[in-house]
Amino acid sequence: MQHAFRVGQQYRDTGSYRDPDDQFLRWIRGPLDSGIKNTGGIRGLSADRSDTPAALVLVSNDSGISQHDDPWEDTLAVNAGYISYWGDAKASNPYDKSAQNQKIKAAFEDAAARRREDVPPVLVFRKPESGVVEFCGLCVPDHFEVRAYQADNGTQVPNYQFHFSILNTNAVPVTWLHERAQQSDDSAAPDVWQHWVQTGEVAQWPTGETLDQSGRVRRYETSETVVSGVFREETFDRYDHACTMTGIREDDLLDLAHILPRSQHPDLAEHPENVIVLNSLHHRAFDAALFTIDSDYRIRASPSFDPAHPFLRETILSREGEQLAFPPGAQVQPSFLEELNTGLSWL
Repeated sequence: MQHAFRVGQQYRDTGSYRDPDDQFLRWIRGPLDSGIKNTGGIRGLSADRSDTPAALVLVSNDSGISQHDDPWEDTLAVNAGYISYWGDAKASNPYDKSAQNQKIKAAFEDAAARRREDVPPVLVFRKPESGVVEFCGLCVPDHFEVRAYQADNGTQVPNYQFHFSILNTNAVPVTWLHERAQQSDDSAAPDVWQHWVQTGEVAQWPTGETLDQSGRVRRYETSETVVSGVFREETFDRYDHACTMTGIREDDLLDLAHILPRSQHPDLAEHPENVIVLNSLHHRAFDAALFTIDSDYRIRASPSFDPAHPFLRETILSREGEQLAFPPGAQVQPSFLEELNTGLSWL
């Protein structure tokens, strides 16, 4: 039986590759002499012919799943094709000494040096509950940075924050991982991976749109599902031609922002309760999951969002938890917001 990990699907993680019911450790190990360890978030799959891992498997625990309090909260913005993942760091385990961090950092350095053939594929999973993992996608490096949090004793603890782009493939065959580990063979790799290795171009999930040259996340709505001018004007009228977040009223600076992206839900492209009006800057931040709106219409910001510009701090971070008020006649369906936010581990 040919197994594959599919985006959005959950798999049994019993913690033992010997368990015939296990669909995580057992599938990844397969015919190999060794697989990935049943340890923390960063796990390398060893290669027979190289010191570089055949693959990196990253697991992000949802709130309350880990045995220990974790100050680092990952951003798993699957609908936006973007993942922000914190490295392994504690006061007793400096970020720049962590062997696990070095494995990821080496992948970013190889990508930056255009040695993409040396970059291991990165598979990201979230852990919504004990005994279960959910596949978030096949990722490639974008950029990384060093940031810090303050421990209870006042000590500043720095850590790597790794930013990934999710490639536009729904399924990753496990046999590809096995062939990479045994023979450094990429013939079974998804086409988008082979294209990235050859060209460096990222076809981003979920639309396949190519990232711009800056490597940052682009807005993922496209013109494939057209929104009519009439619907746009009707929406602007309902929202009094003003940004929901800021009150900006210049039409040339305003966008029609979909809650559930029209690329994935073309049937909702002109649903009046699946859209709000935002200025272009906040629209981009919303699509990149730097902030969201919960089903009670409260503003919720990602813990990793730390903008330097005061306008963003004042209009998003300083209003954390504030409930938005919509104009009479304008409404957003709470179930759409709930579906959007299911992919955000920090919410």
